[in-house]
Amino acid sequence: MTAISSARVASSSYAATSSPVLRQGATGSAVTQLQNKLRAAGHAISADGVFGPQTRAAVVAFQRAKGLSVDGIVGPQTWGALNQVGTGPVLRQGATGASVVDLQNKLRAAGLNIAADGIFGPQTRNAVIAFQRAKGLTVDGVVGPQTWGALGGVSGNPGGGTVLGYVNGQPRQITVSSIGGNHVMRSDAAAAFNNLKAAAAAAGINLHVNSAFRTQAEQAELYRLYLAGQGNLAAKPGYSNHQGGLSVDINMPGSYSGATYRWLQANARRFGFVNDVGGEPWHWTFQG
Repeated sequence: MTAISSARVASSSYAATSSPVLRQGATGSAVTQLQNKLRAAGHAISADGVFGPQTRAAVVAFQRAKGLSVDGIVGPQTWGALNQVGTGPVLRQGATGASVVDLQNKLRAAGLNIAADGIFGPQTRNAVIAFQRAKGLTVDGVVGPQTWGALGGVSGNPGGGTVLGYVNGQPRQITVSSIGGNHVMRSDAAAAFNNLKAAAAAAGINLHVNSAFRTQAEQAELYRLYLAGQGNLAAKPGYSNHQGGLSVDINMPGSYSGATYRWLQANARRFGFVNDVGGEPWHWTFQG
């Protein structure tokens, strides 16, 4: 089937079902929709409406990560999994992390004057209540599906934007981008990590991220647990490379002897990442 005939099939099916079966060679609005959903899932591809090798590689990586049949073809199961991306977690006062940053940036875009610091405190709750009241939603200060929908949904780049980070103890504004799973890194590190993740997926290695950028509050809690003998080694708040958006903790089955570590040890440096903390096979830092 030629690219032209694939485009016609995609266009016709899209009008009828809004979720056509797509494969390499297809073009059109349905492919753009697919690409935007893949981007929301953390895959660094262009939304150009052309289902080429890059899009197919992203589909394969997504299918493998979700435990689907890995064939590079987007059918009902793959569409179903993609449609679960970007619905947004339920957030309430006390939450922290990249999803909260995403929420705060959307509230700021709606005209509410709050900080995008990744901490869902009283100020953020008051902003959510004001937004809900203005939109005629249930006013409870909890961000669920209706509130996310009114805000425009979770960003295609969840948590993307400018956040307050720390480098060598000094506060610094950092531009971050998604690496999937509601995790973010400094944008250049995120782009490199997404390429690393795609290469690993192509080799049959699933890089599951446990932690990436951390707010000051998150690092302070990890440091408290470390001092209390209840957690792993943690840097003082303000001095972790996680707070600069450069480090990522990856789930590491088998530790140093596992397939994930062995693959990263052989390939990560090509993408600018090194395992720079002794005794922590899961900790990888972008050095460019």
